[in-house]
Amino acid sequence: MAEAFARAPLSEDGWDNALRALAEATGSAHGQLLAVGKQHLSFNWANDVPESFVAELDRIDGYNPQVNYRVGTVRAPLEVSWEVHYDALRARHTDEAYLETVRRLDVEHGAQMVLANKPGAFFGLAILRGEAQGRTTEAERDILSRVGPEVLAAIRLQDSIEHQGTRLLQGSLDTVRTAAILIDGMAQVCHVTQTAQAMLGPDLMQVRAGTLRATRPDLDRQLQARIGLALRGLDTGPADLWMRSEAGLVLTDVRALPREKWNMGFSPRVIVTLRSPIATEALAREDAQGQLLAKADQLCAALDLTAAEAQVVALLAIGHPRSEVAVRRGVSVQTVASQLRTIFVKCGVNRESELVVMARAVLETAAH
Repeated sequence: MAEAFARAPLSEDGWDNALRALAEATGSAHGQLLAVGKQHLSFNWANDVPESFVAELDRIDGYNPQVNYRVGTVRAPLEVSWEVHYDALRARHTDEAYLETVRRLDVEHGAQMVLANKPGAFFGLAILRGEAQGRTTEAERDILSRVGPEVLAAIRLQDSIEHQGTRLLQGSLDTVRTAAILIDGMAQVCHVTQTAQAMLGPDLMQVRAGTLRATRPDLDRQLQARIGLALRGLDTGPADLWMRSEAGLVLTDVRALPREKWNMGFSPRVIVTLRSPIATEALAREDAQGQLLAKADQLCAALDLTAAEAQVVALLAIGHPRSEVAVRRGVSVQTVASQLRTIFVKCGVNRESELVVMARAVLETAAH
């Protein structure tokens, strides 16, 4: 069984097979592994359960400790709780909807442990049993207790694997300067691109305690609802969530990211993109300036010009008249004319048209 969990992150359906091995070793109907965050379920895996298993629990708020006696009796990490603890809690309070559901699913009995508490979330391992299997024995609970550290080690390996893919996605988004926030399966922000970071602020939205929050309460409710839908892999509707900042309007779009069947939520589950007409214009200007500087660098090297002279030639080569060159350079037209006289001498030409032909030949050659 320890070997089955060690292989779980490395093979297709490895977690399903490992949970089935746990169920068989303890004489139970199902093995279960789940992670619950502050507001959202990251995953709930159990072998050989009906397709409606997760949806039925979600429908009755079945991960709430006031509803679910299993969640309500969790103990310290790697400490087992079982039917005797369930009975004590149910004697004080019994949620009839939850009890009816687990009896219909035939999973009223069992034992469980918390594997690790992470900020805002915990991972739980359990064996689920019905009437046919009855209550757990001490020997079966001992098996659950001993396998806990093996499962925790496998979770850490899964974490490492998922983070490798996350780093690739982060790098790609930063390279193309997408204003994006990535959110993991626990609804925690796991990456903010540099472009998005520049747009966040107290008048729009912020990351608080690891969670993305809009400043206006009404917009935040809409944002959180869409994040919740995306975490469940559902359609969040059209991109029509507009927010206003001091810099202007921002269109916020929330989408679920593609994911593997066996994904624990360490890697991003949701991407929130921010689009602003002002930011788009700024990026366009930044791109144009970057292209101009690249052209100027090429002309510097080919024609032995200073950086300032090369920028003048680059602007002329891409079609700007002297008056526009002066405006873009922040100088007078007379200064541009004076610079051109020096440039003509360096390049061995007598007219601006000859200079432009020479500069364009240099840039076309460099482009190829």
